[in-house]
Amino acid sequence: MDETIIQTILNLQTTQAKAVLATIIRTEGSTPRGLGTQMLVMETGQIVGTIGGGTAERLVVPRALTLLRADSDNQAEIQRLMINQETSSAQLAVCGSCIEVLLEPVQEKTFWQIALDLQMSGKEAVIVTSLVPPFPKSILDVSGNVLWGQFNSELLHSAEKLQEIYSGPQAKVVEINEKYSWLVQPILQTKRLLILGAGHVAREVAYYAKPLDFQVTVIDDRAAFARPEFFPGVYEVICSDFRTGIKNYKPNCDTYVVIATWSHQNDAACLQDILNYAAKYVGMLGSKKKVTTIVNHLQQEGYTAQTLARLRAPIGLNINAQTPSEIAISILAEIIAVKHTPV
Repeated sequence: MDETIIQTILNLQTTQAKAVLATIIRTEGSTPRGLGTQMLVMETGQIVGTIGGGTAERLVVPRALTLLRADSDNQAEIQRLMINQETSSAQLAVCGSCIEVLLEPVQEKTFWQIALDLQMSGKEAVIVTSLVPPFPKSILDVSGNVLWGQFNSELLHSAEKLQEIYSGPQAKVVEINEKYSWLVQPILQTKRLLILGAGHVAREVAYYAKPLDFQVTVIDDRAAFARPEFFPGVYEVICSDFRTGIKNYKPNCDTYVVIATWSHQNDAACLQDILNYAAKYVGMLGSKKKVTTIVNHLQQEGYTAQTLARLRAPIGLNINAQTPSEIAISILAEIIAVKHTPV
């Protein structure tokens, strides 16, 4: 689930504004976005998120607005968008493709608050949406306990089915037969980006990471650099010595780390500490000579080749980046590649 969409829903409900949540529940052929992709359509016509842009949204948005204007607050429906050889300009622009989109007026503030709390706490859970009218939702933990909604006895009929539900980080449709099918969406933990150092490259990485929905934290031991006004929109800017900052931050398997401090000594110390955590990505700024020197030092300290192989350095994709902005884009491109690589 997209944290931005959940937070927007909660903000809208505080003002009693209406919205429709559009979710891709099935795909066939080549489609720009995958199963579980969501878009929020507000009564003003404004959207948050995207289900692929172009014609798909031009068809979905008007229908969502129609649902919002309907007398019933509980109307929801599935819209099927498809093309064939006789496709007109009013249909999808990808030949041979089809998507089904569930349109549901947003309700139940309690549901979305629970989803956000679970996401921010890092607890594993899934949102289960029945694909049969009236499309009820529930939230289940990894043991199959219902945290919100009603118990789905048909869905949880066996240990094998539970394993299927929790078998991966991607949304999926679980079907028993034509009568029973559900969209299962993991309540993913927030993807955290830890930037160690607050120099020019760090500022650019933080700037470009914001629209990528990373929760960005910057740590630097220099008060003149670790200033929130230099990093607008980031989650947190911390002035602390690096080792204490890392210990308090507690990187986890949803953390992406960029090491870009002001000295080789700090870089080596940060890397030494970060490798003790299960961070998803560890990258370090610097020349090949600097990287080799630090890696050799850590080998002498007892770090194995397997552990050191987690380091991506020199950091970023090789696009001949020169400026801080170009370097930042190369770093984030590499992070995105890691993020979307199956485990």
